[in-house]
Amino acid sequence: VVIVGNSAEQGYHQTRQENVPGDIVAYDAKTGKFLWKFHVIPRPGEVGHETWENDAWKYSGNMASWAPAAADPQRGLVYLVTNASTYQFYTGHRPGHNLFGGSVIALDVKTGQRKWHFQVHHSEQWNYDIPTAPILMDLTVNGKKIPALIQNTKQGLIFVLHRETGVPVFPVEERPVPTDGVPGEVLSPTQPFPVKPAPL
Repeated sequence: VVIVGNSAEQGYHQTRQENVPGDIVAYDAKTGKFLWKFHVIPRPGEVGHETWENDAWKYSGNMASWAPAAADPQRGLVYLVTNASTYQFYTGHRPGHNLFGGSVIALDVKTGQRKWHFQVHHSEQWNYDIPTAPILMDLTVNGKKIPALIQNTKQGLIFVLHRETGVPVFPVEERPVPTDGVPGEVLSPTQPFPVKPAPL
């Protein structure tokens, strides 16, 4: 299965809030037949749609997987990371956590169904989108072998997730952050911070 994103004008060079969503699509590697599409900006009835307040999902775009993906053939999962929506540097027109922006998403390679997601940055607006592919490796924690996904971020934070469930291997805390943005902006009052490993 060939899994790709799409190409759109970057969300921080635009002069408007509308853009094409960076949906993830898959094709049969042998025949080229279209297999599935995953909406990075959830439609009504889809998981995460409620995180787009004021119907911002209708016009928001970009939010693509621009960093490389990672795959676990044994589990039939592909892991993709995403950036922010348009317009990236101002959230007043897209209040809410804006899933699946700033997230690691695990998709079933055959169906495109979301197995789990983990948002490393709510309502991303500071160009803190995920810049690197997830690292897949087995870790031994307290004597137990764990299939892990390790995600580095631009902030130097390192998230370690169970790659079958998306549950953090080490605790992640929602910590208060400043909310004094420019007038009209809607900032999340908390952001996730992993307790360990220590940030780079």
